[in-house]
Amino acid sequence: MTVRSNPPVPNSAASAGRRRVPRLALAAILSAGAPGFEARAQESTTLDEISVAGEGSGRAAGNAPPSGRTTVPGAIGLIGPTPGYRADRAVSSTKTDTPQRDVPQIVTVAPREVITDLAATRVDRVFNYTPGVAQQNNFGGLSIFSYAIRGTTTSEIYKNGFPLNRGTPPPPDAQNVERIEVLKGPGGGLFGRSDPGGLVNIITKQPTAERFVEMGGLWGSFEQFRGTVDSGGALNEDGTLLYRFNLAAGRQNSFRDFVDSDRLLVAPVISWQVTPDTRITVETEFLRNRIVFDRGVIAVNGRLGVIPISRFLGEPGQSTYQTNNSMQVRVDHRFDADWQMRLATYFNTGTLEGESAEIRAIAADNRTVSRDRNVRDYRWDVAIGQAELVGRFDTAGIGHTLLLGFERESTDSRTVYNRSTIARNPFAIDIYDPRYGQPLPPIDRFRNNIERITNTALYAQDQIALSPEWKALVGARFDFFEQSFRERIPRSQVDQNYFAATPRAGLVYQPIPELALYANVGTSFRPNIGPDAAASSRSGPFAPETGIGYDVGAKIDLFGGALGLTAAAFRVDRRNVLTPDPNNTAFSLAAGGVRSQGFELTAAGQITPEIKLLAGYVFADAVVTEDNVLPVGSPLINVPRHSGSLLAVHEVQAGPWKGFGIGGGVRGVGERAADSANTFSLPAYIAVDALAYYRYENFRFSLNVENVFDSEYYESSLNRFRIYPGAPRRFTGTMTVRF
Repeated sequence: MTVRSNPPVPNSAASAGRRRVPRLALAAILSAGAPGFEARAQESTTLDEISVAGEGSGRAAGNAPPSGRTTVPGAIGLIGPTPGYRADRAVSSTKTDTPQRDVPQIVTVAPREVITDLAATRVDRVFNYTPGVAQQNNFGGLSIFSYAIRGTTTSEIYKNGFPLNRGTPPPPDAQNVERIEVLKGPGGGLFGRSDPGGLVNIITKQPTAERFVEMGGLWGSFEQFRGTVDSGGALNEDGTLLYRFNLAAGRQNSFRDFVDSDRLLVAPVISWQVTPDTRITVETEFLRNRIVFDRGVIAVNGRLGVIPISRFLGEPGQSTYQTNNSMQVRVDHRFDADWQMRLATYFNTGTLEGESAEIRAIAADNRTVSRDRNVRDYRWDVAIGQAELVGRFDTAGIGHTLLLGFERESTDSRTVYNRSTIARNPFAIDIYDPRYGQPLPPIDRFRNNIERITNTALYAQDQIALSPEWKALVGARFDFFEQSFRERIPRSQVDQNYFAATPRAGLVYQPIPELALYANVGTSFRPNIGPDAAASSRSGPFAPETGIGYDVGAKIDLFGGALGLTAAAFRVDRRNVLTPDPNNTAFSLAAGGVRSQGFELTAAGQITPEIKLLAGYVFADAVVTEDNVLPVGSPLINVPRHSGSLLAVHEVQAGPWKGFGIGGGVRGVGERAADSANTFSLPAYIAVDALAYYRYENFRFSLNVENVFDSEYYESSLNRFRIYPGAPRRFTGTMTVRF
């Protein structure tokens, strides 16, 4: 490992009582390479001497490459490869590289090794093994921007701290993902308009000093095939110019009749170490996605299973095309050992164009459904700039890590959404004996709108080391939000201007180094915006949604830090929440007040050098607390009271079978309300997955079996006409070779 030492770090209360490890000893520990010991080495240093923000492909790809860069403790930066299933550091709670035990929140991390073991091609596959995350409406397969964390629905998903849920980009591809961090609890104090249950932050792969090329192939059920390339290295002799390049291209059919998709991802990254203290990184990603828009199956009189889960009720041959182009430019500058600055910009432009047939009503015979023809043309442009300064200092013997930030966002979106009218042209189909290929009905309902959003924010955060045992976190963000919504067809205009403050505070007590107890509280703010919100409110726009979240919990490290356990009790309250209107599937309504409370347990890491696991259980009681339409006490849609998962793998560490791993996972989800009016439910289910792989020198071969026992289940629902079944038994084989 190549490590550049930082300037001397002055003693402070922030580091008092922590054990220092000589750098040579640290390097020896890290180079040992035994699974489980890497995490213990990181734990023992507590990042006081150096903090290696690794950049590369990680253990899942074969060997962790040298990082070629270092950061000071608490610095702004992205975290690189994490061996195994446990990550003892995260950036999503504080925007700084901070040990999780020092933060009064829980961040569940799925490192690259989890993604590889699951053979995941999209990040939503990883959500199946992320405790507390429940899938919501997936917009016909076009988006994952609706899921629930701790029982509260959110669309907040970020990439390296920048929001992805502007416009309607396709689900992120897993090829360019280094880790997925799920922040539990409110994040509005740093990220702005958000939800108090939590958010997802995707950390991408970064350039590496090691030169390598990794090529992979994937073959699976339903005629799935996919090829990938991951390469990186230095572009000059002195190693100041590094690159990373990821490519993924594939095609697959589906267990759903007539539903297929194609995807292409190209993601080059270049970083330039201008001086020893200044780095410029330019990261781009280009994604092309074609998919058949699919609303799933329907329930007849509240009954599921009346038609096969493979039955497609749209029109074959109708596809939707998505493009998404993004660029991040980051400038990191270190003034000295204690102060660092980051300037970053994010640009995104994308389109969604396509046609679909969607069910809107069912006749009295309970077999003939009316469909409308939908033609969509969505376009968006996003520009976001961030400036952040982080520094460490002492006041009266108390250590501080201060973060000051400024953010400016400008988002323009243009939406054309045209439809036919089922009263004039029902475009009917028999759900038991569908006859496709009818003449398409004429378009006679038109919507054409332009939305412009600007947001200016200031935020501050202080991580305070009161003593070796006590740590506090306080912060606040102030947002100045402006929206201009122009409906050109039909004519209407809505303008909103809001100022919102979202404070947060937390406290950590560490009676012993292996145990941390914490308490946390924070608020959230979300404007109810977009075409749906404007059209639904006849008397003007809905008031912004507000929320507050509380949680208390404990974190404990076992086996020298190789295994981390967390436990938390939480409560989330939200007001002015939009929910699907049970009487009009085209609109939403404000649910008034909702509450989710419960507890969660998680475990991540290794219990022996051979056995790694990621597990969790969540109890969430999520109900309506105040509303003019929905009954008080009604459960929230798609949120189970009980859910849990376990992913465990045994890998042989020595002998002739060294590198062979075998394991599997169990996913359990309880009964859930299937529509906002709670007229029917999705049944509870348990699904079992299995996996095996073999790593030999530079090769890795794997076989995954999803839903081993071919259980029939339903992942989520929006209403009785939009229910998404889970996939039946599916086989996936992969092979990668690294040069």
